[in-house]
Amino acid sequence: MVTTSTIGEVRPEHDREAGSDLVLLYFVRGFALPIVELWSYLTEPDRLEAWFGTMTGDPFSGDVRITADDDCRTETVDVHVDACTSPHQLNVTFDGAILELHLHQVGVVTTLEVVRRHLHPNEVAEIGPRWQYYLDRLETTIARVPLPSWNDYRELASEY
Repeated sequence: MVTTSTIGEVRPEHDREAGSDLVLLYFVRGFALPIVELWSYLTEPDRLEAWFGTMTGDPFSGDVRITADDDCRTETVDVHVDACTSPHQLNVTFDGAILELHLHQVGVVTTLEVVRRHLHPNEVAEIGPRWQYYLDRLETTIARVPLPSWNDYRELASEY
């Protein structure tokens, strides 16, 4: 399979210091699901595991561990919940990385905006394809079709 999903946008970081070259990655996806159902794929351990990884710990404490285990990699990271307004916003920090998830529903479509902040431009070619891969995994999990293969995303580095 060759991926046909939308490439994320690379944008200047809005809160960067003068002279900084930090950027952010911005992805947007639409789902024909109620907002609360899409939210469950982002926050409930069994649904998160189906497309991203295993979550351990108590999310209500503000700290969890997530182990991403797929054909892309196996990695465990500590995740801190910085802000959570169910079912509209989830901001987390992991390994010094800032990730913001925003959900909006209009009619029968829920839009998911994913923002990965504070990247050095040389990190974008690695991180962009990885997030595109995970968002495609979310889409295929919801659609109940086979998950994509990481090998189809490696060549996207030059696109970012």
